[in-house]
Amino acid sequence: MKIVVAGATGLIGQALIKRLLGTHELVVFTRDIPVARKKLGDTGISYADWHQPPSHLAALIEGTQVLINLAGANIGEKRWTHKRKETILWSRLQTVDMLYTLFQAAEVKLKAVIQASAIGFYGYDEHKAFTESDESGTGFLAEVSTKWEQAATRFQAISERLLFIRSGVVLAHQGGALPKMAMPVHLMIGGRIGTGNQWISWIDIEDEIEAILFLLANKHCSGAYNLTAPEPIQQKDFVQIMAKVLKRPSRLTTPAFVIKTVLGEMGKELLLSGTYAKPERLLADGFSFHFKNAEQSLKDKL
Repeated sequence: MKIVVAGATGLIGQALIKRLLGTHELVVFTRDIPVARKKLGDTGISYADWHQPPSHLAALIEGTQVLINLAGANIGEKRWTHKRKETILWSRLQTVDMLYTLFQAAEVKLKAVIQASAIGFYGYDEHKAFTESDESGTGFLAEVSTKWEQAATRFQAISERLLFIRSGVVLAHQGGALPKMAMPVHLMIGGRIGTGNQWISWIDIEDEIEAILFLLANKHCSGAYNLTAPEPIQQKDFVQIMAKVLKRPSRLTTPAFVIKTVLGEMGKELLLSGTYAKPERLLADGFSFHFKNAEQSLKDKL
């Protein structure tokens, strides 16, 4: 099967490419081919960037059956200034627009489109468990996820199936949020952030990739899916498990006002707020998680 992947150099993209290599024909769209080639390798992958002539890009995607779009600027990389927020949103909407325009102009009809999203779609509520049937919430991440998904509905015109993968916090040994979360514990300055009651809806990187492949393989699957483990956990319990696994103390508390002062809106949404998201549709469709609770995943990854 021929698969086009955009955003392949990110945490999820790199892990997914490793699983797809050797069994599928892969085309990776990237803004920096040398960087992508260094991360992903040369064997079994064709590379394209948006500066190449449209005729060349159209030839590369001819015969494509699946598009997987994971592209978007990292939400936690820099403080959310007005300019950074524009970049986060623009990077997502522009990529959707360019991919749709390219595939439509080339008259390529797809079997499936898998479009990245996030559980930030639902907003934040410590007392509610969100499922795929819930509406979008409030906050910057909810705004970004909602506009991202709305833009991607255009793919319905050129694809038999459109799937939105609303991912939680992806736990991986290298990259993503986990090394940053574990560092204070390593340094023995870890502990509760704010009240510590904020929910962390997490998923192990292995289950993230397996879930994407599951959705790809099962032709009856379409629409939005929460890619989160069955057992979300509160931040105060998560850090205690990290401390146990790493054999470090975790007695310190970081007051909410410090997070707000240092990181502003980004700190409020990413560190002081949480979303309890349930993978209701994945479970109903028969997906089986390998890592069901946070301690299993943390022991494996740390």
